[in-house]
Amino acid sequence: MKLNGLPVTSYLGALAQLIRLPNVLIILLTQLLLRYCIISPFIYSSDPGAISLLPDFLILVLATMLIAIGGYVINDYFDVKIDSVNRPDKLVVNKVINARTAIKVHMILNGIAILLGFYLAYRVKAITFGLLFPFISGVLWIYSAKYKRMIFWGNFIVAGTTAFIILVVWLFEFFWLRLNASLFANEIPEINSVTYVFVGYAVFAFLISMVRELVKDMEDTEGDKSIGSKTIPLVLGINRTRYLDALIVFTGLILLGYVQMILCRLDMMMLFWYFLIAIQLPFVYFLIKLFGSREKQNYHFLSSLCELIMLTGILSMEVLFISN
Repeated sequence: MKLNGLPVTSYLGALAQLIRLPNVLIILLTQLLLRYCIISPFIYSSDPGAISLLPDFLILVLATMLIAIGGYVINDYFDVKIDSVNRPDKLVVNKVINARTAIKVHMILNGIAILLGFYLAYRVKAITFGLLFPFISGVLWIYSAKYKRMIFWGNFIVAGTTAFIILVVWLFEFFWLRLNASLFANEIPEINSVTYVFVGYAVFAFLISMVRELVKDMEDTEGDKSIGSKTIPLVLGINRTRYLDALIVFTGLILLGYVQMILCRLDMMMLFWYFLIAIQLPFVYFLIKLFGSREKQNYHFLSSLCELIMLTGILSMEVLFISN
């Protein structure tokens, strides 16, 4: 059996590539862990039933995933020429689905996500929350159409939207919690602490995304150059980009070291050692490999390593829950 001239397995594999299925599953895992490993035990330990309703939370997760998938689809739509040079074997738009279909899919997914976002805004009585979804959708469109090819801005937008995946969970719960005035007042110290935790994870997500985006730009210089993109490696050169990437990694290591000092004071040594073994040591290995990389496959390996470090960072929420 074939679909669009391809075997079913190949067609489904191409669609999984189009929507970046592993990334979407990571979004799902991240938001579930944020709810059940941070928000629930730290804010609602005395009243578990007061947490936001599960159906509403799942709608939030769905809306976030739809925005992300829509962003991936429109990105591939605008990147057909670049991808035909950088990764022709993974080209989906105009090979598996046509460009018009890709645009329709993008519009439908984002339309549903925006409607869901405004429904959630109604649930928490905060219209500003609903406005986040069309804003992020528009930013991802502009990124794919223009800013991806401009120095710094493309990397910054991707890193910012990655941090958004984390912050939107806390923002929704904060608005929900605000509806219960007495509980909100009683939990102010915990709210402040959880805010710091969320900001910490958002900063980590931002930094690791910036590191990965720079590596991907170094990997894709051939295709980017063919269409006149002004990515950081093309403007500053590969060597300077390596040093910039290393600077971001060092910044992350310093911030993580500061967090570990706090963990020592709180006697949370399990999380301390987890950060050291699962994040800091892989970062050091990343730096060693970064300055020894010269070929495209080397940069692809570093990009995969960044994804692994991001995953171990996400899983640290489970360790935080156990340590609490």
